[in-house]
Amino acid sequence: MNLIEYVKGFYQAWIDYPLQEGDVIADRYRIVELLGIGSYGLTYRCLDLQRGQEAAMKQAKPSKGEVGRELLRREMKVLDKLRHPSIPRAWDLLVDRNQLYMASEFAGGQTVEELIFERGSLFSEREALDFISRLTDIVAYVHRQGYVHLDIRIPNVIAGKNRIHLIDFGLARRIGEAASPEPPFRSGTRLAQDAEPASDLSDIGHLLLFMLYSSYHPTKMADTGWEHELDMTSATRQLLRRLLQIEAPYEDIDAFMRDLEQCRTAHSEQ
Repeated sequence: MNLIEYVKGFYQAWIDYPLQEGDVIADRYRIVELLGIGSYGLTYRCLDLQRGQEAAMKQAKPSKGEVGRELLRREMKVLDKLRHPSIPRAWDLLVDRNQLYMASEFAGGQTVEELIFERGSLFSEREALDFISRLTDIVAYVHRQGYVHLDIRIPNVIAGKNRIHLIDFGLARRIGEAASPEPPFRSGTRLAQDAEPASDLSDIGHLLLFMLYSSYHPTKMADTGWEHELDMTSATRQLLRRLLQIEAPYEDIDAFMRDLEQCRTAHSEQ
């Protein structure tokens, strides 16, 4: 690493340094804890001092400049169009000390990432399929409103006590909407990907793989690929091959949901 890269990295880490517990944003939201740092934002659990309830506060990542701020503004616009109990409502965009924030409902629970890698949760094939079925109901709603999420990953799916939540709509776009030709949005795989349902279905396939691998215990060091390593029914294997576009992909989420229900029914009859 040369000196310029080192200085740039140090500067980005410095300006992206999170706010601390007890700090208050816009004289209203007191930070309880940092929830996570993503590519374009920092998210905090806060106490809304006016409402007396918990809130999630997302800050546009300072080092991303206008790209981060524009993504947060776009996320607010998308969430304003969505009304689903499993999608936290966005309340407001606000500026405090030259930083842009979005206040929203707080979704309690643990992300799939936390469940697998911190709690060591193990998912059987049936449990994973049931979880994916519940998640797919949410994604189907998003698609029917004319949007794709484009970032369905294990840190963006929260398992709460009574329901699953899908969060982080920062990359969501209208179905068929072209990626921005502007240089900041051209860079990065997810910013430049097509706004098509197939992208969300592929993400669901990878999320299902993570859940199935939670119960996998390797017997040898060699990486032989998921089709050889994971013990699953032929129906689930075929489902994954289509989700991951190894075979003909699903034309839409409804076609996937039909096959998914058949897989779950087959498990129930075993």
